[in-house]
Amino acid sequence: MNTIAWHYEPVAGAPLGAVAQGVDLASADEAFYADLPRQLARHGVIIFRDQQLSPAAIQAAAARLGPLEPSVLDQFCMPGNPFIYILSNIVENGRPIGSSTDGYGWHTDQAYFAKPTAYTFLYGLEVPPEGAATEFANTRLAYESLSEARRGELKPLRVEHSYMKMITDRASNPAFAGKVPVPTDEQRARVPDVSQPLVRRHPVDGSLSLYPGGQTVKSIEGLGGEDGLSLVQELLAWCTAERFLYRHAWQPRDLVIWDNRCTLHRATPYDKERYRRLMWRVSITGERPLGP
Repeated sequence: MNTIAWHYEPVAGAPLGAVAQGVDLASADEAFYADLPRQLARHGVIIFRDQQLSPAAIQAAAARLGPLEPSVLDQFCMPGNPFIYILSNIVENGRPIGSSTDGYGWHTDQAYFAKPTAYTFLYGLEVPPEGAATEFANTRLAYESLSEARRGELKPLRVEHSYMKMITDRASNPAFAGKVPVPTDEQRARVPDVSQPLVRRHPVDGSLSLYPGGQTVKSIEGLGGEDGLSLVQELLAWCTAERFLYRHAWQPRDLVIWDNRCTLHRATPYDKERYRRLMWRVSITGERPLGP
């Protein structure tokens, strides 16, 4: 493809996010993919409109950014394409074809892995005409907007993340009653609790961002249980104030990539009885998070 043609247009009026123009991800060249990590570090979220991607093509595109990451609940992975995790409310032959409970509540992807997700690809094949937006928060700008004294207090702190805490909390939510699968012993063994820095240094540009997690947070090391969880809630509320947000309204065949090191995100509700939703997610393994 002609590399001169592609460029990025920041989302008007938003503190993060850009729309890629002139890009077909399936045929983009080495120059495009070599530059993409820098653009993701800069914008946090990049939207690619009207992408025609097969399962093989989306996995190949994601693999250009690093090792593909397996999912814990692999029963929701696409048969024959194990790195595509299906998010959907569709039921076929009496069984759900994907997870309908993932993504709600502010979080960064797979913070409970020792090497959490660096980049997430999310591809919208069937999207409801209302609801089902994805909201993103700029955690770099949120950190930089704190006072110098407050930043100094937060820099040495570390957060204990727990996959099983997240699953337990999700299962207790009445909205998801009976829909949250119980992980097998083998699945549990893949995700022991892990400690991550509360303030994270980006490996591409060296910038600092808050990395507070969400439902995965079990404690903050050195603080009492309630004090630690209260601090996490305080920081989540700060990071997700309107001035730090971009709200993405999905169009069919949108492919959105985000950098989990400097963003938070969450799915918003939609009428699951009225509308179908079908999304493919592919995750790229990152590095061990670096502190300040």
